[in-house]
Amino acid sequence: MSVSSSIKRLNLCSLSRLAKMSEMLSNEIERIQSRIRQLESECESLAKDESSVMLSKSHGEYQLGFDRFEEEIDDLTRKVDGLGDKLKTIEEVRLAKDLEEKQREKLGGSIILRIKNSVVFILILLVLSLLAMETYHIGAPGKNAELLLQVQSGKIVDVRIENPGSGYQAVEIYVDGKGWNKSAFLLGEVVEGKLSSVDIILNGDGYEENITAQIVPTFKKEILWTFWIVDTICCILFLWNFFFELRLAESKKWYWKRHWVDFVTSIPLPPLHLLIGATESVNAIRAGRILRVLRFLRTVRVVRMFLYFWRGLDHLSTVMDVKLLKRSMFYGLLAMFVGAILFMSIERVQGGDGTFLESLWWSFTTLVTGGFADIHNPQTIAGKILTVMLVIGGMVLVGVFTATLTTVLVRDDDNWQRQDLDELNSRIKKLEEMLLETNQKLGVERKNPSSHN
Repeated sequence: MSVSSSIKRLNLCSLSRLAKMSEMLSNEIERIQSRIRQLESECESLAKDESSVMLSKSHGEYQLGFDRFEEEIDDLTRKVDGLGDKLKTIEEVRLAKDLEEKQREKLGGSIILRIKNSVVFILILLVLSLLAMETYHIGAPGKNAELLLQVQSGKIVDVRIENPGSGYQAVEIYVDGKGWNKSAFLLGEVVEGKLSSVDIILNGDGYEENITAQIVPTFKKEILWTFWIVDTICCILFLWNFFFELRLAESKKWYWKRHWVDFVTSIPLPPLHLLIGATESVNAIRAGRILRVLRFLRTVRVVRMFLYFWRGLDHLSTVMDVKLLKRSMFYGLLAMFVGAILFMSIERVQGGDGTFLESLWWSFTTLVTGGFADIHNPQTIAGKILTVMLVIGGMVLVGVFTATLTTVLVRDDDNWQRQDLDELNSRIKKLEEMLLETNQKLGVERKNPSSHN
């Protein structure tokens, strides 16, 4: 079975067959590693022997004595890496299959196991939907409210409601600033579905005269508390499922390594954003502490939502068999999402909707193409540093990904030719040995012709 055998085909094998395959690969890896150690020892001995320095020509290329050892060691190391990847894949399938069979025995059949897994998947989608609704206010009612801001010396000194709008449960008001500690913070109050008053909690600094405020409709506290209760109940079920499977897993280390995201996303977060909102005081918010806490909690919720999304894509890595290609894809996605989250914390998209999707598109464009100015040109020092890091990181990641993908699609012809020549040389040596043995037998027979009489 080749190293690139798919997990789908490996799942057709029985546990005993997978165990034998794993043992066979382990023995072969140990044998090759023993050969590598032997070559390393011979190479050290050769390095101490000054009389063995020689330059030879093989297959049209000049070689020193060390070249043969290095080529063979590199070739054997690549074989060990390939077999190691195959061994990890087989062990992954074997341990997962063993856990599945133990769950089937414990629960009393495949149908109940399938129902359990389906319920967990549905709950993941439910929690992900609730997190998205809470974080980005998806489906929150209300529209048409407008504010007129008065600015003096770069600070917001007065807010007037031009249009109270209608249908609101609650609102959040955003004003673009120039820094983390210089952004203004406005607190709006809704009465009977209309924006009734706006308090200036932080005046901000560095604003121009013609700034505008974004009025984002949100859910009322009762609905947010319902979201949190549903989220907590789902997390309790996730934790039960996690420790249930952990107890049955043959390798606890493997299960933790494989399902750590499940554990992290199953931890219910305390409703600090709701408690802060219920007990907030104007004096505390003026100190800027509550504002920073709210921003941090919003970032935590975004990260948690990303982990839930990643939890649903945990089988993506099985599509690619090249280690470096998988790493470049992983680091690229990680840099893109982290860049978007930091971008939302540092700056807001000018001329856009200011959502996570807008920030994610900016981060993707910056990372892959380096062309960020058409979407948003960063204004803060932190935003500019983030942009430089994403551009440089994108140059490296795209270069590694392209080079690795080219290597996968276009094999190294010289390497294949060298392997063919090695095989031909091995066959020629065997033929020479056979001819030498035949000549020796013929020579003995000529010396003793009487033996045929």
